[in-house]
Amino acid sequence: MHISIYTVSLLTREVKRLLETSYASIKVEGEITGLTRPASGHQYFSIKDENSQLRCVFFKNSARLSPVKLADGMQVILSARVSLYEQRGDFQLIVQSVVESGEGLLRKKFEQLKSRLSSEGLFDSDKKISLPEMPARVGIITSTTGAAVHDIISTFKRRYPAIDLLIYPALVQGEQASRSLVTAINLAALRKEVDVLILGRGGGSLEDLWPFNEESVARAIYHCTIPLVSAVGHESDISISDLVADVRAATPTAAAELLSPDKKELIRANASLKNRLQNAISRTYENASQQLDHVQTRLTIFKRRIEQSSYLYNNTVERFFRLSKTIIKERQYQLSNLASRIHRPDRTLGQHSLHCYNLQKRLLISARNNVATTRNSYAIQHQALSHLQPTNQIKTNAIYFFGFKKRLWNKIPELLYNKRAQLESQVFALQALSPLQTLSRGFATLQTADEQVIVTSVHQVQVDDVIQANLKDGHLLCKIKQIQRDKNE
Repeated sequence: MHISIYTVSLLTREVKRLLETSYASIKVEGEITGLTRPASGHQYFSIKDENSQLRCVFFKNSARLSPVKLADGMQVILSARVSLYEQRGDFQLIVQSVVESGEGLLRKKFEQLKSRLSSEGLFDSDKKISLPEMPARVGIITSTTGAAVHDIISTFKRRYPAIDLLIYPALVQGEQASRSLVTAINLAALRKEVDVLILGRGGGSLEDLWPFNEESVARAIYHCTIPLVSAVGHESDISISDLVADVRAATPTAAAELLSPDKKELIRANASLKNRLQNAISRTYENASQQLDHVQTRLTIFKRRIEQSSYLYNNTVERFFRLSKTIIKERQYQLSNLASRIHRPDRTLGQHSLHCYNLQKRLLISARNNVATTRNSYAIQHQALSHLQPTNQIKTNAIYFFGFKKRLWNKIPELLYNKRAQLESQVFALQALSPLQTLSRGFATLQTADEQVIVTSVHQVQVDDVIQANLKDGHLLCKIKQIQRDKNE
């Protein structure tokens, strides 16, 4: 088994790499001890608990950004990475940021509550209510003595004083603040006096802003049916209330600006709309005037056409009445002439009646004669057709068919016997000529093994050729050793 031998430098380098890779970012809680601040600006100390302690280094660039001033005996939570100081082989923590232990617990509690409420869907964007574009009344939930309420009121007065403001007083700091905030939110939701709510306060530490991170306040915001804007702390402060609210504003002033339109902008927009409206009215009036002139011109032309048509109509009516009188007189004269030429209806009717009677009598006699002639013709044709009835023909054909069938069945055995005799004679003749009969008597046919050509002469083969001898039950492959030709050849 081969065992590697490390140099001290190689071992410390590999251990350092393993530590920095495995523990790139961790949090460690403990008490500061042995703090030193050399002229380089770096801070060196150890962090300990009841059983162990670790060396730590807080480099100048990171320490300068930290809001916490370190001191011996301080309970802190370090964000650090694990490393190894190669020159001495010391295991140490390189600190990146520091929070006091109390604030660290609050931060941990904040992250746990944030994760739990997020999994329940309290932060989902699809459950948030849209803000009204132009609220008539805005409710403010905050302390009446804080700076936030004055900032909100002054912003509304400056931007759009027409919006009514209604304040719901609440505590924003201290142990009773969360209960006071919940009561104010529920009261505003119950009364429904406002179009939108602002929940806000000024900046402060995490402990100061903690009432806005309470679960009860978050659930009250979530169940509130009025759109709510959260404006807690400064722009960098994020609270649970900001995440649950329908909209988050960076500051209370920003929330007021979000809900109030700028009066000056509205005046400018109104002036622009007024100018556009006046221009549109002018263009519409001009277009309507042109259309009216066009319609009046067309009406004048139409009126002229009506007058002309009216004149033509009156002339036509006058001519019609004048011509109609002449035509009526002519028709009356023609009618009187025709009336004198018409015979008396009763005399004409009598003549037509007598003529009809004579025609009816002649028709009856003719019909009787036709019926008698038709009956005689039918009797003669019926007698002639009786000899040609299909039943008689069918009976005659049936007798003939029965005799023919009987003779046919009698001929079949004789025909079969003759055909069988002919077949046996032909089979016997074929067997006599079949080469298989010859082979069965001990003869064989010879043929070349490669080309399968029948050998009928010794001239077709040579010595050492292989030929195939076909017998009745198989064939033999034979090799020629000697060729004997007849003396006559």
